[in-house]
Amino acid sequence: MSVEKGAINHKTLIRLIRTISNFLRSSAGGRARLMLAGLLLLMIGMNVMNVTNSFVGRNFMTAIENRNSAGFTRYAWLFLAVFGGSTLVAVLFRFTEERLGLLWRAWLTRRITEVYIERHLFEHSKFEYEISNPDQRMTEDVKQLTTTTLSFVLMILNATLTIFSFSGVLWNISPKLFLVSILYAMCGSVLTIWLGKPLIRLNYQQSDFEANFRADLIQLDKEGDQIIASGTENEVKEKINARIDSLVANLRRIIGINRNLNFFSTGYNYLIQLIPVLIIAPLFIEGKVEFGVIGQSAMAFATLLGAFSLIITQFQAISTYASVMARLSEFVDQAERCGSDQLL
Repeated sequence: MSVEKGAINHKTLIRLIRTISNFLRSSAGGRARLMLAGLLLLMIGMNVMNVTNSFVGRNFMTAIENRNSAGFTRYAWLFLAVFGGSTLVAVLFRFTEERLGLLWRAWLTRRITEVYIERHLFEHSKFEYEISNPDQRMTEDVKQLTTTTLSFVLMILNATLTIFSFSGVLWNISPKLFLVSILYAMCGSVLTIWLGKPLIRLNYQQSDFEANFRADLIQLDKEGDQIIASGTENEVKEKINARIDSLVANLRRIIGINRNLNFFSTGYNYLIQLIPVLIIAPLFIEGKVEFGVIGQSAMAFATLLGAFSLIITQFQAISTYASVMARLSEFVDQAERCGSDQLL
């Protein structure tokens, strides 16, 4: 390939969109669309619950400050009701997401394996020496692609709803705090991309190193008698040790980059707890806001920043996902070169 291993290009993204479209128009598409509609409704419900929870918590803390026993009891019961509703919606959302991911994975796995067999892609002369580890691409990579794509799409939709839901809440509390949240998230996202970009290539390589190591062990198990008879145990041992060395060296590089990312993201997340208090507490001291507004601002700030900061919180998962997309795209490229129609 002319592009760097693990890179995602325009063709890969178009192919992903086409795959989703084909799935939604397939025989399983009716159920998939129904599940997607249910997920959207549940997502709206979660955001309504979160906004309601922020106001209930605000009034609850203010009742404590004012030593209002009746208000304390009332808002305590409301807290429990909101928590119960949020739990129900969150569990149903996760269940529906997992079922939809399984439905998509089953459809895509059948489609890819059917083409793999029909076009004789298992012939070594056609396939093995151009694309490594096709078995992993049809199993683990398909699993990662379907579940992670769905998860990212839902996270983006939920982040969009959260931004709309909590921007008004935070702006009403403090326009300054709202602007700080945007600036803080932008700076954090840029730094995260800069620190973690090499992970995409390294995760791509790690998948191959792991698969090559497993393949050698399988071959050793199958050809054990032949290896003993030929006396080539040392050559086999050296080959396997070389696989282990490559695997471990690449993993060390991944761990090192993750360490740097964790240094940054941990400090980034700690400051999220402090920033709203630094801005809102002086307003409370001056008597411009109620005590409960401090807690509400902290919750709204953290929630809104979480929506703005998807790149920061999910970068390690994004880097793995990018390598999976690139690997499957290579697989499909080779499959389409061996046939007259599009695979996906």
